[in-house]
Amino acid sequence: SSGFSSSSIFPSNPVSNGRHRSRRRRLLRRRKRAHYFRVVMMALVAIVLCFGLVDLYYLVTVTKHHKLSEIKPAFQKQGEKVKEVWREENEEMKEELGYLLSRNHHEHSDKPTFEKIEDENDDDADVDVDADKDEIYTILQQAGLSIDDLDIDTKRRLPTWTMVREAYGSEPVIYGLERCSDFTSNVEPSVSFLGIAGTFNSGTNLLAELLIQNCQIRERMALFGEEQKGMRWQVPWGKHTPVEYREEHVTTTDKDVPLENSFPMITIRDPYRWMRSMCKHIYGARWFHNKTTCPNVWSYEAHAPTEVRVKYAATFVHHESLPGFWNDWYNGYSNAHFPRIIVRFEDLLFHAKNVTETLCKCGGGEPRRKHFRHVKASAKLGTAAHGANKTDLLDALIQFGSNKGRLNGMVASDITHSRDLLDPFLMEKFQYKYADLKELKEEMG
Repeated sequence: SSGFSSSSIFPSNPVSNGRHRSRRRRLLRRRKRAHYFRVVMMALVAIVLCFGLVDLYYLVTVTKHHKLSEIKPAFQKQGEKVKEVWREENEEMKEELGYLLSRNHHEHSDKPTFEKIEDENDDDADVDVDADKDEIYTILQQAGLSIDDLDIDTKRRLPTWTMVREAYGSEPVIYGLERCSDFTSNVEPSVSFLGIAGTFNSGTNLLAELLIQNCQIRERMALFGEEQKGMRWQVPWGKHTPVEYREEHVTTTDKDVPLENSFPMITIRDPYRWMRSMCKHIYGARWFHNKTTCPNVWSYEAHAPTEVRVKYAATFVHHESLPGFWNDWYNGYSNAHFPRIIVRFEDLLFHAKNVTETLCKCGGGEPRRKHFRHVKASAKLGTAAHGANKTDLLDALIQFGSNKGRLNGMVASDITHSRDLLDPFLMEKFQYKYADLKELKEEMG
């Protein structure tokens, strides 16, 4: 009744109140940290689940389109590779440990502590890494590379000339040379030029660069100037365009060039390696495949070849399969009524001087310089390029110098059905060998 409240009778203690507020703040911070921790953990769980679903998808896709008997060897090969790497690392660790123990034991001795390791390599030292590689070294010298600059490991990896002959024969294959005079006798040299063509991933840039560096048409230079040597990186209708659209499609830069003034120089490539390249760079081609099933020549769902659709500008072209795409494109040029030359991509690597000079002479040109110049950098790098540097000449000689790696990534169905689908005329004409299951088994180790 006096009017005094309990708070006025017992005033608040500022120290006690401060402690309460401090505890509340700590409690709130702990709750926030716990909340953030839960959010992070949930995000991690979601990521793990996503990866699991992706793996499950690929597993289902593989088993759906390939027999388990075909998949099993691939997994066995991968497991063997892991075991091999582990064994190599184990051996290296043992050698290193032995070296350190030997060094500790003989630290006051004049004898080298790695004498035993050198003895183990005596067999390799006796091998002549230069044997049967004179032609390969000549190619590198044509590109301005010094053999003395190559280390011993690179020399070992370079193919022998015997390996090259076993893969592609002893001579280059050039189709259409009988039509050379049809072009040179009907087209005035001053307005003629050599144009490059070939389907995707067939080596068109390499051929363009070789001709640009080593060939010229003097009559054209006399009329249009020294820069106009008559070598163009593509034909007027587009280098990747099928020949059926020759009169329907013209590139922007060549719309005023008469079609008959261009002498097409066409590149073709081993179809098995070409299919593997298409898996890496599909360009305008579309067909059902993924990283684990490529080239996926056969569809087990449809019990038929996997259809391919290719987009050229505003036009779509359908092919029965990836081998069918290769067949259709090159049969078109093989059966063309006008002069054209078809040359193998592999011969541009191993017979570049012979092939380039032959094409140049066939089209009415002459050598641009006294000494032939090979392309040192990648076929994707240079004045005729439209892509990034992929493989230089040295790597290309190693990669394509033998049949090793020709069937990388393929499965049994790709091999068996490609044999049925690839055109026997083209395979025989360009001396490409059909692959078989024995070769695939050897490839898989």
